[in-house]
Formats: sequence, C-alpha cells, structure tokens
Amino acid sequence: MSPLLPVLGVSILLLALLFFLLGRLVRTRRVFDIDLGWWKSFSPERYRPVSRLLSEADFAYAAELAGGDRKLAAEFRRRRIRLMRKYLREMSADFDRLQAVGQLMVEAGTAGRELRELLFQQRLRFTLSMWAARTQTIGFQLGISQVDVTGLVGSLDGLAAGVRQQGAAAA
Repeated sequence: MSPLLPVLGVSILLLALLFFLLGRLVRTRRVFDIDLGWWKSFSPERYRPVSRLLSEADFAYAAELAGGDRKLAAEFRRRRIRLMRKYLREMSADFDRLQAVGQLMVEAGTAGRELRELLFQQRLRFTLSMWAARTQTIGFQLGISQVDVTGLVGSLDGLAAGVRQQGAAAA
C-alpha cells in the first residue's frame, strides 16, 4: 500500500472536519421561541456565578464538611460537573436567542451593518469560548484543568448590550 493513501485519507478527514466546524460557526440556528418577556428580563448577570461553580475552594470546603468521606466528595463533584454542563447548554440557548433577535433586526432593516458584524464577532468569540469551556470541563472531570467561562459570559454580555443598543436606536 502506498504511504500516500493514509496521508490523503487523513487530509480529507481534516478538511471535512474544518468545513463542518466552519459551517457550525457561520450558520445561525433559527429560534422561534423568543417572547417579549424573555427579551425584557434577560440579563447575562445570571451567568456570573457559573465562574465559581467548579471552584477548588468549594470542593475543599465540601471535603472538610464530608469529614473525609470520599464517596460523598466524589458525588458532590459529579453533581457540580453535571450542573456546569446544564449551565453551558442554557448559555448556548440564550446566546442563540440573542443572535436570532439580532438577525431579525438586521433582516427587518432596523439595524445596520454594525450589528451584523457584531453578531458574527460575538458568534466567533462565543463558539471558541464554548469549545474551550467544554474541553476544560472534561479536563476538570479528569482532574487536570480548571474551567474558565469569562469569555462566554463576556460574549453574552457584549451581544446583549449591542442588540439592546441597536434596538433602542431603532425605536
């Protein structure tokens, strides 16, 4: 067998992966469950505590309370990791809703090119931060890394502020 064949196969797989990832990055999922109540009450501040969810200080305190019970400490850790994953899913859903609101404003002609650029920039920032947070969560579960969600919260905050500003300017 020619050594060129495996190299070609790996290259094709990497190209397919690259196109898949670019497609996921560029496309905006349509979200139809946006209501005025959600839009008015949404605040990225609700995600600020997520940065402390997997804090080592909390785990040390819980281990102290457990009195050395390793099973109890392990269960606490598993539950916190599960909660982090739920928060990441909620953050992603809220980000998609904000993107959809922004897209609706752009398509309706009430927002300009600045919002379109902001939508793309924040999509890129959020996507990269989400991949990093998910990878870090796996690393945390294995005991080799910490989880940093500041990029995710910052992206949500920036997008919400931009969409609100464009909405206020259009009104």
